[in-house]
Amino acid sequence: MTAKIEFENSKKRIEHIEDVLSSVAAGDLDVRVETTIEDDLTGVEEAINILIEDLTYELKQSKKMREELEEKLSKIEEQQNTILRQQDDLLELSSPVTKVWDNILILPVIGTLDSQRAQIMMENLLHKIVETGCTISILDITGVPTVDTQVANHLLKTVTSARLLGADCIISGISPAIAQTIVHLGIDLSVIRTKATLQDAMIYSMRKNRQLVDGKIKTEHAENEEIEN
Repeated sequence: MTAKIEFENSKKRIEHIEDVLSSVAAGDLDVRVETTIEDDLTGVEEAINILIEDLTYELKQSKKMREELEEKLSKIEEQQNTILRQQDDLLELSSPVTKVWDNILILPVIGTLDSQRAQIMMENLLHKIVETGCTISILDITGVPTVDTQVANHLLKTVTSARLLGADCIISGISPAIAQTIVHLGIDLSVIRTKATLQDAMIYSMRKNRQLVDGKIKTEHAENEEIEN
């Protein structure tokens, strides 16, 4: 009779161990094997509890490491986005379009002119033409050391796009090195009005805009005096 009772108790304890292991497998790490009797099965119960404790610790550490990694990745992504925004801002600032006189815009370009910057430069210029209604724009590339085929094509597109908006686009400051490169590459810029220097481009623009008479800038005050006379 006693042996039968011990067998039944052992069976219940084993079933309890199975239930605990099933709960752990389902993700419940708070359950433990309850041990009330000291016998041969007690060691197994204690070993299972130690195993659950170790598993719980490892999972918590893994979760902590994953959260820290996700946080670091989020910071890195945020930094990358900030860098990209700063690069976009710098590109915008590196292509400033300014209204220097009535009806005349100027875009001075300094430094290396790659395709991305040329695209932003074109967008800024076209936007300014629409915003101001100016019909003359000067693209000064005196500070550009070299021009490749893609950049030259961007310049052509810029001039063409400006014309479609009703503005005449003049390119000034083409250096001898850039001129030789353009000829060597076989790029046809004959459809573009070019001037050797920014000063030449300004003089041409003012004459075309009827703001330069006999080498002197014609102001609104001077025009009023002419009308009165």
